[in-house]
Amino acid sequence: MKKLIILGLLLCNFQPVYATLRVTPTILELNANTTKRNYMTASFNVRGADDETIRFKVYPSYFEITEDGKMNEIPVSNSPNSLVKNIGIVPNEFTLTNGTLQKVRLTIANIDKLPDGENRMVLFLEDVKAKEVLLPNSNNDVVTKLIVKSRVGIPVYLDKGRFVKCANLEDLSIQKDKENLNLKLHLISKGNSKVRYRGKAQIIQHKKLVKEIPISSHTIKDNGNLYVTEKIPIFDIRENGEYKLRVIITYEDEKGNLKNITRETNFMVEKADDTKM
Repeated sequence: MKKLIILGLLLCNFQPVYATLRVTPTILELNANTTKRNYMTASFNVRGADDETIRFKVYPSYFEITEDGKMNEIPVSNSPNSLVKNIGIVPNEFTLTNGTLQKVRLTIANIDKLPDGENRMVLFLEDVKAKEVLLPNSNNDVVTKLIVKSRVGIPVYLDKGRFVKCANLEDLSIQKDKENLNLKLHLISKGNSKVRYRGKAQIIQHKKLVKEIPISSHTIKDNGNLYVTEKIPIFDIRENGEYKLRVIITYEDEKGNLKNITRETNFMVEKADDTKM
């Protein structure tokens, strides 16, 4: 008689695409100061695979942004900045068949009850029916079955009243190995609304740009810290000597104006291997 082992697993995915599921837009950002009404509306589109039928439910949850830029879901929260208590979703359950597009509409009500600054939630799209996956097992008398449920998260932000987006690059340090500069960045947000930035790193010698590399985009939580590490390849630098590393961070403030933050530090390249060019 075979023994059945059942494992439960909930897979969370905050990316715009899960398998063949496509969601647009992937982030909703609203400004309550643009309306005179006590509510705001928004929508997003969901499309599945051409050869698949799958049923989803939509539900909200509160979240915080961690100090490494990730989303930390808090299913039960009394935070005054949570939009969960204000949200209406239509439809909150639907079936995707043969690649058809489904529009999901949401209404955020009672805006006057929300505090100034950033208010947020994440909308989860979760498949209603769990999938069963049989896993290989070296013991022929044991059958292992994995119960899988998947979901996609769409962050929703609403800024209200007097909100400020202001960031600073507090610290930049380098640890160098043979092929990379390992940058450690400490950024802070000094306002009551998140800051989403993009950036680049420039390697300069004798005031001449040697190479430019984009660095990863991240989100800094309101009144919070962000600690990230970036790898900047230097294996193809052929000349020995002193170089300057310039990091440029770009973000938009609360008025939509572009702001740049620049920091510089020096590093040495010694015994560079020209054969790597």
